[in-house]
Amino acid sequence: MEAFQNTLSLFFPYVILKGCRMFVFCMFLAVIPLSLFGQACCSGGVPLGGTLGLGTADYNTFQFLLTYDRNVLRDLMDHSTLLDDDTRNRITNSTLLEINYGINKRLAVAGVIPFIRQERLIKGFEGKQDFTFTQGLGDLVLLLKYRMLLSEKHPTMEWVVGAGPKLPTGRTDFLNNNGLTLPADMQPGSGSLDGMFWTFFQKSQFPVQQMSLVFVSTFRKSGKNRNYNGSQVYQFGDEFQTNLGLNYNFLFHWPMDVFFFGRYRTQSVDLIDNSVFPGSGGKWIYAVPGFNVSFTPDLSLRGSIDLPVYRNLYGSQLTTTYRYTMALFYNLNPRKNKISNTIKFGEL
Repeated sequence: MEAFQNTLSLFFPYVILKGCRMFVFCMFLAVIPLSLFGQACCSGGVPLGGTLGLGTADYNTFQFLLTYDRNVLRDLMDHSTLLDDDTRNRITNSTLLEINYGINKRLAVAGVIPFIRQERLIKGFEGKQDFTFTQGLGDLVLLLKYRMLLSEKHPTMEWVVGAGPKLPTGRTDFLNNNGLTLPADMQPGSGSLDGMFWTFFQKSQFPVQQMSLVFVSTFRKSGKNRNYNGSQVYQFGDEFQTNLGLNYNFLFHWPMDVFFFGRYRTQSVDLIDNSVFPGSGGKWIYAVPGFNVSFTPDLSLRGSIDLPVYRNLYGSQLTTTYRYTMALFYNLNPRKNKISNTIKFGEL
């Protein structure tokens, strides 16, 4: 086992370094849309990468994180200009269950099971409205996580890296009211096998006892859906998100935290039959304030909201007006080892 861990300690830094190179060359995307009736693309999506909310569980410990994420998209942007248009809106409701298990001091495995509901409303002439929704199981994510720093040697720092696949378990064949296949962004699944890369770093007592510095980054390398619309090949853009912020802890009946993060997201264009899909891709910056309350060392509740600060998109796209998230954390240690495993508040 020691030889295996030594091999992993060499492998994971290599993966992260390679991933950093890919970040530079691949400005990417989460889930980009295409719409019928000639409407603009939508830059929303299922928050699989951004909702990997757990670090590395202790040995023989299970962690559960149940997250509800509501992404409201009402802003129609043309590059960096907000257009005066309220004829369309989108809402993505995501319920995600993340399960984390600690294999030993360094290794953990994690899985994310999403249930997705996509809603789209288009306002037509004379008050006519076209409402469409889909819902179902999304794409599952599996990760192998490795703790780079052990708490015995680095008590004020934590650094974890992870990698794994996103599996095409969600449906991609929902139809609209006219019997036509709905666009790719309206489907619960992507139809592609993707690669997920993730890292989390936290420095506590920064610069005072109650404060922590947190950095979290995720990257998704998208594969291809070779059966899009029955005969086409569709590839969502690669997605990169990075979060940097501060967390402050205090006691108010229960231990509580308030945090504030900046989130940077960038996405490349979608491809359909190896051609650029118009109106997709761009760059975003969000302000993310939030709170966490720990009812017990093993039970916590977290809430946060994403507010757009900067948006520069490729073409015209419907994008996030606001997004809020609520998450319930539970730690289960069969060995009754009551080490505090509350949510790492920066892991958004």
